[in-house]
Amino acid sequence: MKRQFEANDRYRPIVTIKKIKKDIPTVIEVSGRRYVHDNADTYKPKNKARKRV
Repeated sequence: MKRQFEANDRYRPIVTIKKIKKDIPTVIEVSGRRYVHDNADTYKPKNKARKRV
């Protein structure tokens, strides 16, 4: 029988650290799902191709 969760409930899931970079876990796995830390300072260009005028 699965536990029924409601909003604002707290519980202790099993978390597996998959990758660490500079002492910060960057990839973790929670309940079979993979989560990746996205640094706010990282620049990701939307369009790699440069438009010429």
